[in-house]
Amino acid sequence: MRGPVTGKGGSIMRQQDTMLQDGGCAMQRLTPAERAVAAMAMHGTPYKTIARTLDKSPATVRNQLHMIYQKLGVSNRTALSGVLLCDP
Repeated sequence: MRGPVTGKGGSIMRQQDTMLQDGGCAMQRLTPAERAVAAMAMHGTPYKTIARTLDKSPATVRNQLHMIYQKLGVSNRTALSGVLLCDP
């Protein structure tokens, strides 16, 4: 795996790239913006931190996370992690 990326949200994007390889099917159902939110949310990152890192409002992050839950058929971050980590 490549080293950390500097800059706003860079290391999160590295995590997202790794997740796309490991959890391809579930992640492919999400938009690029939702993928970035999902990558951070599955690690327990708070809404406000996700919003600051991705330069979005906390309300936008909450809305995107709600859409992610609907698309993947889950109801919380724990279930989200399970789907993304266990996806073949």
